[in-house]
Amino acid sequence: MKTQFTQGTERIFMDSFDSLGEMIRYAETNPEFGSSDKNGRDFTMTDSFAQAATLARHGWHDVRPNVERLMNSLTEKIGERIDFAQIANYSVSGSIVDMGRYMTGEPECMLEFATEPCERMGRVVRIFVDYGANAGHSVDHFLKRGSALLALIDSLTKLGVSCEVYGETSVTGSRDKIHTTVVKLHDARDPMDVDALMFTLAHPSMLRRLTFAVREMSDCHKAIGAFAGGSYGSSTKMRFARQQQPDVCMERTEHGAGLMMSDPVEWVCQTITGLGLL
Repeated sequence: MKTQFTQGTERIFMDSFDSLGEMIRYAETNPEFGSSDKNGRDFTMTDSFAQAATLARHGWHDVRPNVERLMNSLTEKIGERIDFAQIANYSVSGSIVDMGRYMTGEPECMLEFATEPCERMGRVVRIFVDYGANAGHSVDHFLKRGSALLALIDSLTKLGVSCEVYGETSVTGSRDKIHTTVVKLHDARDPMDVDALMFTLAHPSMLRRLTFAVREMSDCHKAIGAFAGGSYGSSTKMRFARQQQPDVCMERTEHGAGLMMSDPVEWVCQTITGLGLL
């Protein structure tokens, strides 16, 4: 959906989407792909816009072991500092066998641990993430950033909190014009799709193919020519997020997200403490 609003002297042009699927379908209607299709694999980790769209639609599976290794390392350290209360459930299947019950022939002899219900259950945390990055940021930067964000979401889920996740990335044009792309990445009512979130939070093609395709069709770019010289503008802080007053507002690294990259465990713990969940 295309909308416009003002903040001070700035005129904001916004393309917003209720889901990643809606964003993909819109981006695929681009009548004249530019950098969104022409950028190389070293910059985007894909060979074409079409390949990026397929990954976005079906989930990013290939690199999941690498991302999970980073994420699990973080969540293990976070778990040492945060007590995720657990309760044991007995069933005919599970991850651990209770030998006492097994030896007596009890069918429900398998243990499965689940997060204990508490006063946090039912709370929804709204998270806005700037998934953009300057051209100089490497693929490894995207992976590390995405792993930290997934570790935060995983930790909140273990605390019995539901997450509503939005992605936004904004760029400046000329003459006080701003373009921002906003997409709802996860609804609190839906089960967590890790593969889909890994693409949106940790894959450079989310920005450098899908979002670039959206910018190429934006009113700010086409009708007004606010992006001079064929560029996609200069990175700036999120604009729509300011109006929404989210519980967590994660700006991109160059706008104050240093702790997330330098000490992601400390960043997750501080964020959870700041939300009053501990």
